Amino acid sequence: MKSTEQHTRGRGGEGVSLRAVVVALVLTVPNSYWLMINWGPSGYGSGQSFPTVITVYFNVVFALLLLLAWNGVARRAARRLAFSDVELFVIYILLSVASSIAGHDTLQILWPLLTYPAWFATEENNWAELFDRFLPEWLAPKHSDALRHLFLGDSSLYTGEHIRALLGPVLWWSSLVVVVTTMMLCLTTLIRRQWILHERLSYPVIQIPLQLTDEGGKRLFANRAFWVGCAIAGGMNVVNGIHHLVPAVPGLGGSRDLAFEYNVKPFTAIGRVPLGVYPFVIGLSYFIPLDLSFSIWFFFLFDKLLRVFGVMAGVDRVPGFPFLEPQSFGAWFALGLVALWTSRRFLAGRVRAAFRGVGDAPSEIRATRVALTVFAGGALYVLLFFLRAGIAPIVTAIYVGLMLTLGLAVTRVRAEVGPPSHDIPWRPDKALVWFTGTRWAGPEALSAFSVFHGFNRSYRSHPMPIMLEGYKGLDTKGARRGGFAIAIVLVTAVATVSSAWAYYAQGYHYGAQSYGEQAQCIWTYNQLAAWLSAPQGISGGDVAASLAAMVFTVGLMAARRSLVWWPFHPAGYALSASYWNTRWYWFSIFLSWGLKLCVFRVGGLPLYRRSMAFFVGLVIGEFTTGAVWTLIGIVAERPMYRIMW
Repeated sequence: MKSTEQHTRGRGGEGVSLRAVVVALVLTVPNSYWLMINWGPSGYGSGQSFPTVITVYFNVVFALLLLLAWNGVARRAARRLAFSDVELFVIYILLSVASSIAGHDTLQILWPLLTYPAWFATEENNWAELFDRFLPEWLAPKHSDALRHLFLGDSSLYTGEHIRALLGPVLWWSSLVVVVTTMMLCLTTLIRRQWILHERLSYPVIQIPLQLTDEGGKRLFANRAFWVGCAIAGGMNVVNGIHHLVPAVPGLGGSRDLAFEYNVKPFTAIGRVPLGVYPFVIGLSYFIPLDLSFSIWFFFLFDKLLRVFGVMAGVDRVPGFPFLEPQSFGAWFALGLVALWTSRRFLAGRVRAAFRGVGDAPSEIRATRVALTVFAGGALYVLLFFLRAGIAPIVTAIYVGLMLTLGLAVTRVRAEVGPPSHDIPWRPDKALVWFTGTRWAGPEALSAFSVFHGFNRSYRSHPMPIMLEGYKGLDTKGARRGGFAIAIVLVTAVATVSSAWAYYAQGYHYGAQSYGEQAQCIWTYNQLAAWLSAPQGISGGDVAASLAAMVFTVGLMAARRSLVWWPFHPAGYALSASYWNTRWYWFSIFLSWGLKLCVFRVGGLPLYRRSMAFFVGLVIGEFTTGAVWTLIGIVAERPMYRIMW
């Protein structure tokens, strides 16, 4: 009998083919263009739907459906041209990683942040004196003519002056993005067996691509329930899209905010409570374990209740109430630390085996050695990068440590809970300011880290969970992992460079000043200016709220591990500490939880398995029509119906 480890390595199974990697790399370029123009000349708040703010990217699902259609033709014409299930899954994961890099919360923010301060610095805002002088030309372009043409448009990227002005900063920041992403990949490689083989987490997020790539989707497409789900969700989107263009046509679904129902204290503290029905959220949430989906909507309502009690107790008069960002920091940081702590023996065993050369399979020893070596090299590069920017190594180490700990937390929550989205409103530099004040880090660090906010915003399009989900999917399909890590690094590099090309090419054509990302730049640099113009000390309220959230999160985790009946997962609390996250999808998760509970009580596991195709159909139907509306909007250069919020 094969050992479990032999099984997970998929000996004798299909590997990661060169063809799949090449196709993914080629598709990454138009994919980057799609993502960048998606928030394009229509401006913030009026662009198309944003694919990468949710855990399953509809642009990638749409690309996968096109490849499945290609397979249907290729099987009849020349079978060797058809992609295998493993190849389709690999392309899906690589395109998802590429979309994360070029996504709404990553390089869609980083590239505008590079050029914003030099162009918008004025005598009134004093940005040049406050922080632009701490951003040298190798970090941020300064050439006035190149910036003028970029922001005003009606020009072209393809001139020597423009390319020379942008090339240096783009390459430097691209190198940092690739190195940091590779460090995340190393951590994923080290933790892979513990979270896939030993703990056997549920991985709800990859159920959609696994179903689509099972026998080329034949089994799914032959299921009538799937097409019923597609018709319901897709039909709603078509009607709502027409309603968006012709308001006289009635729309379907939508959202009603209960905030209009209460306007007296203390209930005004509740804030927005939208009742939104999103078919794709109902479909995705159906694969979340019942106790975990319960925790998500419960803690959303629990947070609202705490706000009411806060007003009744007079705590709302304390500056910063309800301390949402510090709560989020404490909860997510605690989740990351707990994830490391519970895996400490496994990680220590891998490190010992790597140094001693015994105690593990030879292939695993080699993989561990490579991961540790590359991680150490990446850490050294990051330290030197920020040292050149004038930042002390200890400050960089703490900043990167916070960032990677959060990455572990998000990866763990995605693997265990699989929420439709995970918006996290804090950043490592903000946490540094809360705990140490602005003077300790220094203006150089706060300035450079504010630019790198373009890789640390909200964490909805974080690449690290996708890497682990890719390993899990390969394990499920019995495929070999050889070459998968290299493919991720390659697609990261291509996505980074192609996203820069897409943004700046579009900016010079349309005028970057009209792009939605400029709002993110304003918020980021106004915060930086506030820090530097009025230096702050340690924020007692934020620190206290962060520590309280850490204790509460650890307590929830301890209760969950000790009490079999305990229904509350700390991830639900972490997800609720957000301005945006559970607010828009809590009710759809509640509906999905109720439907799943009824299914299990009526027909048990057999009925649940039979009903899965219907809920996959809800996701595919909404994603397909949503992608089509987005593409129509891009071609027509006007906003179209959004499938979310």
